Amino acid sequence: MIDDLNQLPDNASLSCDVCIIGSGAAGLAIAHELLGTKLKVLLVESGGELPEAPSQALYESVIAELPFHGHLDGRARISGGSTTTWGGQSLRLGRLDFEPRDWVAHATGWPIRLNELIPYYQRASAFMLTDTLNFDTDIFKLLHFQPPAFDPAAVHYHYSKWSRRPSLRDTYGGMIRVATNTTLLLHANLTRIELNDTGTQVTELRVRSLEGKTAVVHPRQVVLATGGIETARILLSNNTRQKSGIGNGRDYVGRFFQDHPGAIVGTVHTDNPDEIQRLFNTFYHGGLKYAPRLSVSEAMQIEHRILNASAYLKFDTGDDSPYLRLKQAVGGLRHGKFGWKPLKHLLNGLVHLPAIARPVYEYSIRHRAYAPDPVIQLQMNIEQEPNPESRIVLSDQTDALGIPRSEIRWRLTELTHRTIKVYAKVLQDEFKKLGLGRIEIAACFAGDSPDWQRSVGDQYHHMGTARMSDSPEQGVVDRRCRVHGISNLRIAGSAVFPTSGHSNPTLTLLALAMRMADDLKAG
Repeated sequence: MIDDLNQLPDNASLSCDVCIIGSGAAGLAIAHELLGTKLKVLLVESGGELPEAPSQALYESVIAELPFHGHLDGRARISGGSTTTWGGQSLRLGRLDFEPRDWVAHATGWPIRLNELIPYYQRASAFMLTDTLNFDTDIFKLLHFQPPAFDPAAVHYHYSKWSRRPSLRDTYGGMIRVATNTTLLLHANLTRIELNDTGTQVTELRVRSLEGKTAVVHPRQVVLATGGIETARILLSNNTRQKSGIGNGRDYVGRFFQDHPGAIVGTVHTDNPDEIQRLFNTFYHGGLKYAPRLSVSEAMQIEHRILNASAYLKFDTGDDSPYLRLKQAVGGLRHGKFGWKPLKHLLNGLVHLPAIARPVYEYSIRHRAYAPDPVIQLQMNIEQEPNPESRIVLSDQTDALGIPRSEIRWRLTELTHRTIKVYAKVLQDEFKKLGLGRIEIAACFAGDSPDWQRSVGDQYHHMGTARMSDSPEQGVVDRRCRVHGISNLRIAGSAVFPTSGHSNPTLTLLALAMRMADDLKAG
């Protein structure tokens, strides 16, 4: 069922077996896994069912280092969380991402390995409404496609998958609405976590709406599923029992904040742009979208002592292109946005029918994306080296609830720059060797420019602030994602990632969420 804190009696007392804070991807997945069990589940959400500016404003943060747009643009304080706005891209981490690497600072390895997550990746893929094919050879067969003959010791050609229905709330929200063992409580902001006298167990949670309504939750188990930034803020600001914040006895909460630095690192010049689009633009099959990726091989990472990275070609048609407007309209419709703006873009496409005839033909008949007369750019997403000085701390500013806002100190290391330079040169050589065209590497990545960070941006992937470790001396949560020393407090989401690889984090955080749900069901 769905309830609203504003409709409950003031200072209501609520009890449950499992209280999940946050109804984004991780929280929704765990709640879905617990549907129909004997467990009484309370899913607590700060926002409502529609976007609300006052709720979204609670995410505002102080930016103290590099620009970081994802503190607002990359998060949605609403039922369904950021899955109500994202594109639904799915990609798993690689084997080496879980392993110790002596050339990457603080990459001591995850306490778990890839093989432990494989069955959960399968379940996460099903939850995301993608397929369970592997990310390369299976899709080659499915699409009857022969990939470019890149040197496999240098470049791994594969795909990311995109959900056929990226708003997970639209898929699973109805099940929660009619569930007998689960309640989604809207407009309920977590303001306090109370621990017992020894600090080893959560005894109650206090929630409050922006309208001033309050409630006290008495849970047996608690799951924080609030994202990499908000999780750190919650733990740090709950410092009554533990002065440095919950789980922060060793000063790890908020540290090692990671995103995937992204940049346009070059431009591709070719005499055969149609062939380049055939090889590197998007496929569609069975309602799914498959996007080619060119990732650095494990061998190359080891040989050159660089970070993980992945590139793709971006076919830029300009902001005023009828083709781009049509894409925006289709994207809006995929998210259930049926307002005037998507309609206007569709009408604009019809008015400029000759300009979009080829893209429409390629999509409807050949199930391919095609961009007319594009500038072809080489985009790269890079793993961020874990850095204890890249962190989330509490600022001196407070939000409407009186809670300190997050201060984001996003810092990159020189290894990011070196990784871009090395891998861009590898791709340049491979394109030349295969006769695909000439890659003109951007000046800031071709040499030793001190201004390279100005050309790098965040990708809305917030990770690492409550890292997983077997020892409380090295992290915040254990290998089962339980906060060290607190028996009934778990953290779901990419905050627990020790390292980030190059992959979008959602599939991995969903796999960990499925695993956590099994633990909760087992008691």
